[in-house]
Parts: sequence; structure tokens; C-alpha cells
Amino acid sequence: MRVEAALIVNCLALMLYCSDSARAASEKMDDFFAMSPAELAATPVTIATGTPMLVSQSAAVTSVITAEQIKSMGATELHEVLETVPGVHASIQALTGDYNYSMRGIQNASNSQILILLNGTRVTSAYRGTLMIGLELPIEAIQQVEVIRGPGSALYGADAFAGVINIITKKAKDIDGTTVGGRVGDHDSQSGWGQHGTTWAGWDIATSLQYQHSGGDSGRVVKSDSQTALDNALGTHASHAPGSLDTQYENFNGHLNLQRKHWDIGFWAFSGENGLRAGAAGALDPKGVINGEQYVGDVRFSTEDWFENWEFIAHTSYLHNELLANFRPFPENSVLPIGSDSNVDLLTPSSLILFPQGVISNSDQTENIPSIELSSIYRGLRNHQLLVSAGFRYEDITVKQLTNFGPGVVDPRMNVIGGSLTNVTGTPFVFLPSTHRSVWSYVVQDEWRFADDWQLTAGVRYDDYSDFGGTVNPRMALVWDINTQMTSKLLYGKAFRAPNFTEQGNQNNPVQLGNKSLKPETINTYEWAIDYRPVPALRTAANLYFYQIKELITLVPDVGRPSSTFQNNGNQDGYGSELEWNWQVQEQWNLSGNYAWQYARNNETKSRVTGVPEHQVYVAAAWQFIPKWQIQSQLNWIGSRINPIPDNGKLVDYQTVDFTLRGKKLYGHLNVAASLRNAFDTNYSEPAAVRIGDNFPMQGRSFYLETSINF
Repeated sequence: MRVEAALIVNCLALMLYCSDSARAASEKMDDFFAMSPAELAATPVTIATGTPMLVSQSAAVTSVITAEQIKSMGATELHEVLETVPGVHASIQALTGDYNYSMRGIQNASNSQILILLNGTRVTSAYRGTLMIGLELPIEAIQQVEVIRGPGSALYGADAFAGVINIITKKAKDIDGTTVGGRVGDHDSQSGWGQHGTTWAGWDIATSLQYQHSGGDSGRVVKSDSQTALDNALGTHASHAPGSLDTQYENFNGHLNLQRKHWDIGFWAFSGENGLRAGAAGALDPKGVINGEQYVGDVRFSTEDWFENWEFIAHTSYLHNELLANFRPFPENSVLPIGSDSNVDLLTPSSLILFPQGVISNSDQTENIPSIELSSIYRGLRNHQLLVSAGFRYEDITVKQLTNFGPGVVDPRMNVIGGSLTNVTGTPFVFLPSTHRSVWSYVVQDEWRFADDWQLTAGVRYDDYSDFGGTVNPRMALVWDINTQMTSKLLYGKAFRAPNFTEQGNQNNPVQLGNKSLKPETINTYEWAIDYRPVPALRTAANLYFYQIKELITLVPDVGRPSSTFQNNGNQDGYGSELEWNWQVQEQWNLSGNYAWQYARNNETKSRVTGVPEHQVYVAAAWQFIPKWQIQSQLNWIGSRINPIPDNGKLVDYQTVDFTLRGKKLYGHLNVAASLRNAFDTNYSEPAAVRIGDNFPMQGRSFYLETSINF
């Protein structure tokens, strides 16, 4: 589908609007647009400073996506929501197939440069510094998504590097009764959910359960994979390519929230099973499967109004992850060149070994991460709000592995190795040793309104890691309310990303080796932003930014060996601009969108950063054409990307168009929706950091029907 076709669609929508607006305006319309653009800008958020602040006045460049907006866009997965945020793009992680978010041209292979929170609680894994592999967050349970584009380490610590995403789930007042719903669609996809909000014994109680299943998109076919290259070199025929990515999944999500004055208690449980997409080593693996479980419990207590001018807050959480992986990095009947260290060695092999049952690895990784933070807010100084906090987090991972491959298992003198597995748990031959570390943190922050129309926020955080030491990260934000319609911001922040357990400890791997001497990545960001609301029906915002990254953690090839080792090797500079708008044209029409441009350069290669788009456009038109019914069309355009692996082919610009039809509160209780995703079946792909022919093909046209009832 061409850009011209997408523009025609939007022009037709505008023509329909012009021909029908007079009739629609005369009818009493049920309000799909519950908040005007100006009211959305005045939404209170806590993500920027830890205390409530209006979006337009927050001490960061902040975006908010409400539950109503998520329904209107027809999103069923988190990446569909985040791609509506200026400067955010979702591609694919090469090793896991999970979504990988870039923000302002900042991205790494493990998606660990953006911190993800659930109700303000860190839910990322220390294993790779990101969400657990295969984790799906339930869209139906989300009340609001808050996004900081820019550094957040002065408040949140590690990994709030390129930005912070806080997912806020529905509370009892948001559900207000009981909701049950279901969805069916292409690719054998089904989803069912139930939510209940009530009050009992003085507690507001919210519960949410959701089941999701997909048989996978068989149309996402790759022509060749990493095994294809070995087949071509050795004359074998083991590869499953051409074949489709294994994108099937099945998962359960459960949420519980209890609230009353002073207390906020939450619990989240996830269990899922996923296919291995492109395979663990870039070789298609239709038999491989990953099973994951995650449990998060958190408790917040606040003294609120107990003391004049003082508020004391205690927040404790416990995160438990368990990941069971059963996969074949190389398929049945593969022949591999093996070096003297018993690993794959394409440079100096000492033998060729046949694996009739394939190379097999069964692993079990268990993480336990308790944390506690004690904070105090003091409001006794005129025009000041002081925040002081101290926290502790303990990160622990236990690794078990059974395999028929690698050091301690393979004898290079053998010709054939079968499917019998050797338990290397607790030995030097496991792929990642069990390990742990502790983190102490301290925060001081002052919000100073030194004039009626000026506010200065200044803060600093110190983190002390037991493995690599301490790091200091300051921030400043000067906000000027030029008038009641316009706000300007001048921002500075420093942030860091801690090396994760994989980068520090990976071993016995033919491709990636860890490095215990790694230092954290650091970034300094400078921004100017303006928010202009000339009338309540229109909000516009724009910003300019510049950042400098040092000590980037990347894989550096080992001299004379086929492997690469994680090193602090490289710096990156970037600058760009973002523009967004939200216009309530009339009662029944809303036009919104954004444009983002960035230029990020790797100072080692002296060239643009690969894999991330230079230009992004998002445009949405929502039309409430008759009472209780709305249709929204939206376009996402991604332009100018450089492939990190040129042999995989050029990454062409692309655009996708979606249509979502909704009926709301039919007969007072019934909601229905139908959504056509990638309506023009655009054939597009995202970069693969492994040898995959035609890169990673993305999902083609799909359709779903949905219904829910409230009572």
C-alpha cells in the first residue's frame, strides 16, 4: 500500500465528515470524547516527579494514553498503544522475538534502555534488563499509560535511560461493577476477560482476569535462516526455512487491587506459553517452547494527613519470575563445525559433528527481587515541596540447564551426538552462573514555585550497586506558565543503564560472552518543550532535544575467535524534534497525531544508528457518526531505517492503516467492536540482528470482533 492510498482514505473520511456533520450535530450524541484536549493536558500524573502534576506542567516531556483512547484505536497489545507516542517505535528482539522499543533513536538488542513500571513498581527482569521473555500485559486491565520521553534515573534509578513507561491498571472506581467480554479474530486468536469492582468492609476491591490465545500468523514466512547458511556451506538440508515464524502463544493474567485510606495493595500473576518466533539462534525451531510465570506483589502505606506538612510513604514489592525454556538452537540433522572448546567454531573447527535430534537445551531461570523504599514529603517551606527517599533492592537469579551441547558435554572427537541431555547445573559449563547483587538508593528532590508562573524542580539520586559501584544522576526542570494557554519547559537530566546479568555473566556461548568488568551506560539529555492550548478544543505540543551517550555496552568480536564479548565500546549522540496535536473539531469529530524526527549517530562508526526510524508519522481521525457509534481510522508511517545486517536486504519505508468500529453502551450495558488491522495488507519487516532472509516479516492484514457487557 502506498502513501497516496492512505491519504485518499483520510480524504474520503474528511469528505464524509463535511457531508454529514450538519445532520450529526443536530442529534444528541453520546460522548466518546469524555475529555477535551485541554482537559487531557490537565490530567494529573505522578511519573515525572513522584507527586501529582498536570501533564502540561510536568517536569518532563510526558504522554498519557487513557483507556478510552486505547479502545478507540482498537489496540489489543501494548506495542500498538506505544506506537502512538511521538518518537516511540516497536521492532523485534532478535533472540526472543519479543517487541523491542526504540525511543528517540535509542535502542539496544535486549530492550533494556527503557524502564517499564506497573502501577509505579518495577517489573523488569535483572536477567536481561527488560520484561520477562514472552510476557504479555493485559490491555483490558489498563486504565492509563504514562510515558516519559527522556531520562528518569534521578527518580527511578537504573534503566530509566531513554524513557519510562508506567502502566496503571484499573481500580474499583474505574470498573464500577462487573464487566465480562470476549474477542475472536484471525490466526485462531481468542481472548476472554472478566473484571469486578466493589467496596467491602471499607476497602475498594478490584479484580481482573484475562485469557489470551493465538495460533500464530502463518503468513510471516522467512526464506532463510542461520541454519540455511550452514546447510549451504556443508551440503546439508537441516533448515526449516523457508517457513513461518512461530508466533503462537497462550497466557493468563490476573490482577487484584485493594485500596482504602493510607493503603494501596496490589498483586499481579502471569502464566504463559510461547513459540520461539525465529529460534534462539536464528534457526527456525517449530518444536521449541518457552513457559513463563511472573508474580508481583506490592504494598504502599502513606500517612497522608496524619501530620501537618509531612507525609511519610513506605513501598515494598516482591517480584518472582520463572522461565522454562525447551528449545533447539539448531534443528534435527544439523551438522556443526566444532572447535577445540566444544563450541561452534566457524573459523578454526577441529571436527564436524552430526546432531540427529538437533542441538537441545532445557533451562530453568528463577529470579527473586524484593525491594523496599521509604519516602517523606515535606510541604512546610513556603512554595517548596521536598522529597527525600531511601531504598534497597536485592536481585537474585538461579539457573539450571540440561543440554547435549557445549563445553563439558561435547567431545570434539565424536562424529555423532544424540538427544541424551547432561545436567550442567552448578558446574562451570552452565550458560549463566547463578548470581545476585544488591542496590542501595537515595533520592533528594525539591519542587520550588518561586513565582506564580515559574517552577523549578531539581533532584539527584545516588545508586550503589554491589557489583559495579555507585552512580550519581541529577535532573533539573524549569517550567514557565507563559499564560493560561501556553507552557514552556527547559529540561536537563542524566541517566544510567546497569549492565544486566546476561551481559555480565554469559559463558560457554559460541556467540556472546559476558564481562564482569562492565560499567553502566550513561546519558546526558537537554530538552526544550512548549505546550500550547489556544482553545479548549485544541492542544499542540512540540520539543527539541539533544543527548550524549557514553560507555555503550555492545558486543565486540574476540580476536582470532568466533565469539564476541560485551564491552563498554562506543558513544552515541542524538538530536531531534517531536510535534503532536489533538483537535476536537466538533462534538463528533477528533483529529490527532504526531510527527517525530531524530538523527542519532554512533561516534565509533561515524554513521547513523542502525535499525531505528529517522521519521515517524501517526495520524488518527475519530468520528462519532451516530449516537453511541464511533469509527476511528489511523495511519502509522515509518521512514528511513538502516539495516544493521546489510546482507538481509534494505529496510523499506512503510505505512499501515487500521480501522476500528465501536458501539458503546448499547441498551445501556452492551459494548461491541470490530477492528481491521493493517487494512491494506502492507508487506513490511523489521531488522533482524541474525542472518534471516528478508528480515523479520511483520503481521499482515487481520480482523477481530469483540463484545463486552457491563452490569
